[in-house]
Amino acid sequence: MKRLAASAALLLFAGCAKAPPPSMQARLAARAEASPGVEAYARALSALGPRVTGSAACAKGEDFAAARLAGVGYAPALESYVRPEGAALDAPARNVLADLPGTDAARGLVLLAAHLDGVAVGQGAADDAVNVAALLEAARTLKALAPRPRRTIRFAFFTGEEQKMAGSSAYVAAHGSEPHALAAVFDLGSGRTKGFYLNGGKADLRALFQRALAPDERWRAVFGVFQIWPGCDAFPFVKAGIPVLTAFQVDPGYAAIHHTASDTVDRLDFAAARETAGLAAALAWGVADDEAPDLPRKTPVEVRELLGRYGISP
Repeated sequence: MKRLAASAALLLFAGCAKAPPPSMQARLAARAEASPGVEAYARALSALGPRVTGSAACAKGEDFAAARLAGVGYAPALESYVRPEGAALDAPARNVLADLPGTDAARGLVLLAAHLDGVAVGQGAADDAVNVAALLEAARTLKALAPRPRRTIRFAFFTGEEQKMAGSSAYVAAHGSEPHALAAVFDLGSGRTKGFYLNGGKADLRALFQRALAPDERWRAVFGVFQIWPGCDAFPFVKAGIPVLTAFQVDPGYAAIHHTASDTVDRLDFAAARETAGLAAALAWGVADDEAPDLPRKTPVEVRELLGRYGISP
């Protein structure tokens, strides 16, 4: 009888026990996914029309991103670089950068990037206004909810992507000597982010993002493939030996509208884009607060060997 009473008491206690609080990653994701910001930002950028680097429209996009960041407490910097071949001549070529400072200056940066520029036709909504919008929302969410992590989180909104990745190349030339724990680039439409290209990285890079997202079951299916994606802003980081991910975004209609007049805001999947904003915020936080040392940077010899294995010219 005493044993039955004890068992009943244990069951009652277990039933009354509180569930563990949600992780910081889950809290960040939930806030980003509930926000109307992604759609509002994407519509505003798309409404500017074709944002060719160096054009007045692209300059307005740069100012828009900087103003949104400043409005939530960041101190954005607009960094000019040499106008690339194929750019318009109306305005300087500029990248927009903003940092969420970490507590340990000895740790490498965690960088999230998307590109503000587009081609001369269409609204550049899927390529890449929607991912700029997702990262602006991730930046706002992190600023509102997250305590300072170990590593600094940097947001980078590049231009010149359509001119052979001129803006991200300029960033790497100017900032590549700074330690980077990880860069993550979002540039493949508005579809759900199912995984990441590891850009020739090893299992330790896959383990890093899986560890960063581990507190919540919803991201257990996020995968990593070793393939290099050479046609976006991740590639200058690959060449510099910096660990870099490219979001694997499943957007069935992306190829058909890419670089066409049909790349308009009405084609975007805003529900998926909000999920990407949440994932980006969670990933940035998880990596930035990771206790493990930074991943090693590849040497120039290792980079040459890597590109050679994939048959890619530097």
